[in-house]
Amino acid sequence: MKKKKKTQLKTPQDRQLLNLWSLIVKLFDDNKCAYCGKTVYLNSHHIFSRSNYSTRYDIDNGVTLCASHHILSSSFSAHKTPVEFIEWLKEKRGLEWYQELRRKAKLTCKLKKTDLVNIKNELLKLKNQLVLEKSIK
Repeated sequence: MKKKKKTQLKTPQDRQLLNLWSLIVKLFDDNKCAYCGKTVYLNSHHIFSRSNYSTRYDIDNGVTLCASHHILSSSFSAHKTPVEFIEWLKEKRGLEWYQELRRKAKLTCKLKKTDLVNIKNELLKLKNQLVLEKSIK
């Protein structure tokens, strides 16, 4: 018996959306690690797993981290010290922000192709707005 594929996760459109999401998260954080300020080896980290469709493409669900603070450091990283990471995020962005993101993450969501098109359009608008704002500064 064949396993059912999660086609939504493997489409070129989904990869394109995740790349766009990643770019916007980095723009929000001024292309710097939100923890230490480094500008190289940057990753966009999903705070709530990207397998969670209700927050998969939500910009609030992302933070820019250098490779060390994303996965490598055993003293502080999103993956190796998740409790410390979440506590730091709550301090940085606020408890209300975290509670709202957590509420959104608990929602169940099934995405259709039309939803992905709408999400892409919204992300592109946001990206263009951010690029414009950054160029004015």
